[in-house]
Amino acid sequence: MELPFTLQRLTPEALEVLRFLHKRRAAADAIEIERGAQLSERLVRRAIRRLVNHRLIQFAQDKYELTSDGEIAAHQLAEYDAAMATNSSGRAEPPRVPRRLTVVMPRVLSANTSTDLFVGVNPPSANTPLLPQPAHLTLRASAIGGALSSAEFSLIVPIDKAAIPAKLSLTPDQAGRAVRVRMDAFQAIDPDQLQFEPLGGMYFDVRVSMDTTPDNALRAVGMDILLKPIRF
Repeated sequence: MELPFTLQRLTPEALEVLRFLHKRRAAADAIEIERGAQLSERLVRRAIRRLVNHRLIQFAQDKYELTSDGEIAAHQLAEYDAAMATNSSGRAEPPRVPRRLTVVMPRVLSANTSTDLFVGVNPPSANTPLLPQPAHLTLRASAIGGALSSAEFSLIVPIDKAAIPAKLSLTPDQAGRAVRVRMDAFQAIDPDQLQFEPLGGMYFDVRVSMDTTPDNALRAVGMDILLKPIRF
């Protein structure tokens, strides 16, 4: 099993802090982290700075706690640790398959007007491994400053081409006030699609005009995801 890309960027001490906060299931101050993660004060300071910069932990009420992205990263790290501990056969798992989740929308929306957003997954780039079979994704979305037509929807990622985009509508609440959209991706990892593995999340702001003049120019935002090769 390969360590997820978001965790590969972290230093060993930052990973130890993630492990400690995940096991603790509660916020902790710097001294508690030093003791629990068994790290020096200098390493803890460096780890905290790195995790805050990556928005994996946040400081609240004199203690540090995992953010929503941090919860996902810590869960992925725990799964990786468990796989490494139980994989005694010496066989390496197939490498993860990199793809890109993309959201396409107008650059500027109008208040109190429903506008379509299209969510898809790009085709595999050249010289990258292919999925053994299509991947089944669940996307969960939320918005601050607007209303979405759906809080959860699905995508099927084909082996060698782009996914057919899913469509959802966004209605901004107020003219001139941007809407912040949050989207988290999960991959089904069992035949009945009852178990899901988090693939990461992103948020983006959507501009809202002061008037009703439409802007037909499009923009795209996205994030890289690492899909698990699964045969149902």
